[in-house]
Amino acid sequence: MAMTLDKTEVWSQVLNNLSGKISRMEFCTWFKKVHLKEISGGAVLIGCPSEMNKNWLENKYSTVILSNLQKSLPEINKIFFEVDLSLADKASQAPQVFTENKPRKLPRQPEVRLEAGLESRLIQPKFTLNNFVVGEENRLAHAACTAVAETAINEAKKYNPLYLYGGVGLGKTHLLQATANEIIRRQPESVVIYTTAERFTNEIVKAIREKKTEELRKKYRRADVLLIDDVQFFSGKEQTQVEVFNTFNDLRDLEKQMIFSADRPPAQLRDMMDRLSSRLGWGLIVDIQMPNYETKLAIIQEKAQAQGLILPHDVQEFIATNTRKSLRELENILNKVGAELDLGGLSPTIQSVGKIFRKLNPEEDLISAHDASRGLAKSPDDIITLTSDYFQVPATDLLGNSRKQEIVFPRQVCWWLCKEVLKMSYEAIGEAFGGKNHTTIMHGIKKIKELIRTDSATARHVHALKKDLGVK
Repeated sequence: MAMTLDKTEVWSQVLNNLSGKISRMEFCTWFKKVHLKEISGGAVLIGCPSEMNKNWLENKYSTVILSNLQKSLPEINKIFFEVDLSLADKASQAPQVFTENKPRKLPRQPEVRLEAGLESRLIQPKFTLNNFVVGEENRLAHAACTAVAETAINEAKKYNPLYLYGGVGLGKTHLLQATANEIIRRQPESVVIYTTAERFTNEIVKAIREKKTEELRKKYRRADVLLIDDVQFFSGKEQTQVEVFNTFNDLRDLEKQMIFSADRPPAQLRDMMDRLSSRLGWGLIVDIQMPNYETKLAIIQEKAQAQGLILPHDVQEFIATNTRKSLRELENILNKVGAELDLGGLSPTIQSVGKIFRKLNPEEDLISAHDASRGLAKSPDDIITLTSDYFQVPATDLLGNSRKQEIVFPRQVCWWLCKEVLKMSYEAIGEAFGGKNHTTIMHGIKKIKELIRTDSATARHVHALKKDLGVK
């Protein structure tokens, strides 16, 4: 095929092919502002809006880009990437935050208003299933909530109860409230009760003191759908647990939908009646993990747009790279960036956002977006590959069940890194390593923690690996 094909046409064909092979989120994050700049002598030059975008495409997508280019231009055998900052200012077709440095605000989007039908004032209409940013770490939870919302009233229940668990600030409350809002949207006459475990406990205490327990029981047992957030708060509160247990039984007998959330699986709830924790696990149990880099970047874009914030692309990348604990941390950062813009008219920069991070987390070391793109692990596979290379142990052995010490030690270091760097749960780590029991993972990580404290060689190994991962 001749090399005179139009660059725009060639790149359009490449993007069309890629859009069907990767997720929409990945496509919008990494390809919407990328441009085919030059075709010359069997090579192409591709422009990227930022250093991180360039490094990411080079490391993750160069092979697939080349193969798709060769469908139109078989002569192409080499790809070069370069940073072109002018591309960062070009609006893409995807719904995202456009990058520019002028301090201005976008018009706010109208909030979704839902009719009454919710028994709790705690519900916020802003939480919907549509504006929940879906990634690999929460895809199943979102799908389960969507399915429940579709069948909660007058249909056979797919998942009853539905039980979501995960760390603080990972989106459990958003999903519960979004599900409640969606059910009311579909069935405005239904009785949907959302509450927190703490609020429920306080109601029980007040009802007992005022001798109104029967009224409280009637309130909750007339629900078509009952949602209780943070059930780990019931720990050690025997009288409250009895009321929850009896309410559960009554609603289950009436085929009413129940949804619960907690910070851990039912079997790991401390000081909880066995019969209650058992019932909480009768339906579908789904965990939610800390989002990976791509999901965090998409969440930043979604939330910034909702707040009317303009964020330069490098600032988005910096926030995504350094948000490691929870999505609540991410929201706090964006809120403070918005406040600085409102009060001082200051354009967000990496330097100004870095100061906000240091105020909120003075003990945390910040990672530049450039360093992160070169080293920071985004998945267990990244950690497995790095550990395999470091210890000269095949990756298949790290995933296997060999009990040889020269295999067991690197494998447990892998687990520790997944927990420390990626903030994965024991269950998720076990799943990533061939379905291993979470107790096995927990003991292995505990052993490495102890060795780091007592054995200088282990400490050196871990320090070296973390450095390679871009983590201090």
